Amino acid sequence: MIVQKIIYKFSEILSKFIGIPVSKILLLINLIFRFFFLGFENVNNFISTLPKSNIIFALRLFGAKIGKDCSIDSGLRFHNCKRGYENFIVGYNCHIGKDCFFDLRDKIKIENNVVISMQCTLLTHIDMNQSSNKKQFPVTNSPIKIKSNSYLGARSIVLKGVTLGNNSFVGAGSLINKPVLDYNIVVGTPAKKIGLINKKLIKN
Repeated sequence: MIVQKIIYKFSEILSKFIGIPVSKILLLINLIFRFFFLGFENVNNFISTLPKSNIIFALRLFGAKIGKDCSIDSGLRFHNCKRGYENFIVGYNCHIGKDCFFDLRDKIKIENNVVISMQCTLLTHIDMNQSSNKKQFPVTNSPIKIKSNSYLGARSIVLKGVTLGNNSFVGAGSLINKPVLDYNIVVGTPAKKIGLINKKLIKN
């Protein structure tokens, strides 16, 4: 109890000097303690429990590159990120919905004005591990790129090596196992083209 009061008082003093809210300083102390005494895996699990207001701050602290005016909801899970979130790159004015899963074995680059709806899964690798099929399907990984102004519908899955083109639209519950071209509308498992975005309706 005494230690908590001392930490809080220290945070208040530090807040006045550096202009960061007390809540963020307390979070910073919490994260640093977890990292040095409990390990990064503990930090990673803890971040998945944070409220929306603290997620971007925490991800940036451990190496993620996230642009301005982004909105990232709670419940995100990150896998294969033992060294931090350096492989998680987000542009400006993006939205990521609740309970998404990001495999950071390779880079996931999200450009500007992108919407990733709730419970989406992005997988950058395949590893058969103990399966007898591992000779036929060796361990491989490759980056995922989601270009500007694209939309990924809820509960969609994006597999390794996929690029979603500019202004592309992926319907909810789709499996994307190959590149989606600019302005294409795709849906299904696996996702197939069903139309094109009307360029006349796009805001400049």
